[in-house]
Amino acid sequence: MTLFITQEDVAQMKRMLIARPRERKADDRPDFKVRPISEAWQYAHRLPAYKTAVANAAYIWRDDAAVDRFGPMPKQFAGRRYELRGSGLIVPASAPVWATRGYSVWEEADAAAVATGDPTEVAAWHVLLEIPATIRPEWWEWIVTGFVQRELVGRGAVVAWAVHAVEGDGKWIVKPHAHLVVTARHWRHDHRHGQRHPGWIGSWGAQKRLEYAWHRRCMATRYGF
Repeated sequence: MTLFITQEDVAQMKRMLIARPRERKADDRPDFKVRPISEAWQYAHRLPAYKTAVANAAYIWRDDAAVDRFGPMPKQFAGRRYELRGSGLIVPASAPVWATRGYSVWEEADAAAVATGDPTEVAAWHVLLEIPATIRPEWWEWIVTGFVQRELVGRGAVVAWAVHAVEGDGKWIVKPHAHLVVTARHWRHDHRHGQRHPGWIGSWGAQKRLEYAWHRRCMATRYGF
């Protein structure tokens, strides 16, 4: 039997094999923000950009039991725990046990920033990542922790992470998003302890690299590359 293949058959096969998602406009990309954590950044109020690394980690973990050098955390932290869809602390595989305990890394980061006497000194970085609504909830933790491990912890940073979202009546009351608190200073107890680390999103270029990496990971997850 002779099988005839038309030009349309060939064109359809090409579309199946080499099709790519539509070009995304700049304003269609997942939101991505990096904020410095320092006393000067948010001096007077306890708003989402708090002035200590401890407070930022407690905020994203919705933990009101933590205490920083300014005092205990606001009670509304725990009052918003219903938003929490996953959280944790990721450290390099070679990290000492002390680094995994509570807020130890963040307390030391705050102390190192204070010791400089400069209120603009950055103790850590707070990163906000939008999770596209097209990504299923069961993938949220995987996409965030995989990104953190590959782009930050794999480079030696310590990262506190959390995913927040609230759904009601078939729509998002709090849209899916993730928070990261990332070390800005050498945290290991060696001769560099407390010094600014140049490679952990401490520059505009490093922050753009991280932003593009998050966009790529969202696209790969969304379209199954």
